This record gives sequence, structure tokens and C-alpha cells, in this order.
Amino acid sequence: MRRIRLPILLAAIALFATGCIVNTKAAERESLEALETLLAFHEDGKILREHGSSEPIQEVIEREYGAWFTEDYQNQINELIEAGQSPSMNIFFIRTTEYAVVANPQYGVLHTKVNRQKGTVQFRLHPQKVQPPEKINYVDIEMTKEDGEWKINDAEIVEAIYADFFF
Repeated sequence: MRRIRLPILLAAIALFATGCIVNTKAAERESLEALETLLAFHEDGKILREHGSSEPIQEVIEREYGAWFTEDYQNQINELIEAGQSPSMNIFFIRTTEYAVVANPQYGVLHTKVNRQKGTVQFRLHPQKVQPPEKINYVDIEMTKEDGEWKINDAEIVEAIYADFFF
């Protein structure tokens, strides 16, 4: 009997150590709740940083949104900004206006996909407001658990014309 218990115990430990998702419905629900909380955290257009402010945009993003990001994703955002990339072109949850950097929470979930082996949940977001002649861009998000909480681990803006190839 003891010989049987040990392999079962080791298999169970290996399963949980690899980050596998056992309950896909719970993972989908919990990660969606975290994502919706992020999107509802700020009113659309709320000023996060006025132009001319001496506070670095990385600090604003970390202060306002850092609780919903893995450490890797926060580092990725910082690298984009340090490389001179426009935050509103690469970071979906903010946009740059003539006068300030503002919150941009106007997205809805279009698709969801759970990757049990990787321990991630992917979402495709669509913009709820598009002003012509703007192009429609989707956002593909990968969420994973870090420190027991579902957080964004990666996000990529995808032009609608290419959307079918990536999700």
C-alpha cells in the first residue's frame, strides 16, 4: 500500500508544481474577475499624468496598475517606455492626449482560452469605442497566477486584419 501512495503523492506534487490548471472554469472566472477589476479601476479619460509633470510615466503606471501585473510584464512596460515607444500605441490601458496621459478602460472580452499546461488564461479584448477613421485593434492578454493572484503576464495589440492568425 505504501508503494502506491508515494507515486501518487509525487505525481500530485509534480502536477501542482508545474503550474497546471486543474479547474479551467474557476481559472477562467477568477482571471476574468481580475481583468474586469483592472478595467473598472479608473473612469475612462481619468488623468493619470499631465504633460510637463516630472513624475516618470513608469512610476505612474506602476502606482496605478502595478497590482494587476506580473513582475515580468511591469519590466516589459518599463523597457517599452525607456526605448522611446509611445505608451498609448503599446500599452492598451492608457492613451496619450494633447494634454495628459489618461486611463483607457474601454474594452470588452471577445474570446477566452485556458491553457491548462502553461497555467495561463488568454483573453482577446475588443475596443468598445472606436472613432472613425481609427483602425480597430484588439488586445491579446495572457494572465497567470503570481503570488496567488491572477495578473497580466503579457499583452499585445493586434490589428483586426491579423486577428484571426494569432488567437
